[in-house]
Amino acid sequence: MAEGSKESRKDQIRVVDEVPTEVVRLDVERVELTKKKGVIPEVLMAPAIESTPQENSSEEDPVKEKLFDPETEWLEFDNKSDDDLVPMGWFVLLGVGLFGILGWVIFQTNMGDGSALIDVKAANQPVASALDRPRGVGENERQAAEAHFNKMEKVLTGFLSAESLEEMVKWVRHRERVTPLMESYYARNPIEPLEFKTTKKYHSISLENKPFIALEVRVEEQDEGIPILIEDRPDGMLVDWESYVCYLPMSPEELAESRPTDLKELRVYASRDNFHTHEFSDEKEYDCFRLNFRGSETTLYGFVKKGTSLEREFLKAFPLVTDEYRKAAIIKARFLEGSKAMRSMLIEGLESTMWAFPNNPRGLTESESSQ
Repeated sequence: MAEGSKESRKDQIRVVDEVPTEVVRLDVERVELTKKKGVIPEVLMAPAIESTPQENSSEEDPVKEKLFDPETEWLEFDNKSDDDLVPMGWFVLLGVGLFGILGWVIFQTNMGDGSALIDVKAANQPVASALDRPRGVGENERQAAEAHFNKMEKVLTGFLSAESLEEMVKWVRHRERVTPLMESYYARNPIEPLEFKTTKKYHSISLENKPFIALEVRVEEQDEGIPILIEDRPDGMLVDWESYVCYLPMSPEELAESRPTDLKELRVYASRDNFHTHEFSDEKEYDCFRLNFRGSETTLYGFVKKGTSLEREFLKAFPLVTDEYRKAAIIKARFLEGSKAMRSMLIEGLESTMWAFPNNPRGLTESESSQ
């Protein structure tokens, strides 16, 4: 009986040959997005994630934080990594309407106490990595991001290629306030049109809760990248011209030579120092700051009177640490009448702890502030 059962079960097993069917393979042409100006580079897209882990990968491996040299200015970029074409993060923000809240801080000139050059509370947070990217970005979001990217590059092209002040000012934020500054600057410096080539690096940042885009772009006329800050407004994107040229009312060399006694608004690198001399020799009365300028070897010294509200502002922005701690700032300062301290200025205002004004400075009309 047992043997019969086994034979019966064997008889029930049948092998059926499948009818062969023809398989058609569709070859999809792959397009290198990074080779096309005006198209989002490929690194912006979230990669497809397989269900099985990749070989030699581990979720426990730490993601290295990418930080920039604290001695470089806030919109200049580290050129050591040429393969990091355009950092990710902005694409996702566009898709979900959270543009600008990641709090990128890689452009700040200090890394210590969190008082960032870029006014973001989440200082020194790691830059988003491939592990942070959401999975499965939809086609609608991709198209929206690409359209936004194209608009941005159109603004860059128009701004950089402008051959006259009238052409350039169309692409500039805070237009009414900045136009007289542009007239003064280009009366001393020629306008140099540049041919936009490509966007090298792209970071979304938040300045006083306003969305901005900090970029490094390439142009045909030079090998070095150019840092540019753009305000990403609901009604369009505009370039921050003042930080683009690091605007000064006169050159650092002319400032040191003419020693004006009226207040000047200066974009400087400031760091604590102890060069107390002549009228500013009393360390108990004045705090001393070394003042340096972009693209210049000129060094001046600024002094803040102790016991004032201005000193409290400076103490917050410049904590009592080593003199290696420096920060970009906009100050108001002047030389004293008849002073023997040839390189010393009295600082009477701290306008900003970055080289751009996130909001139009006070004292402007409501209509102008909206530009």
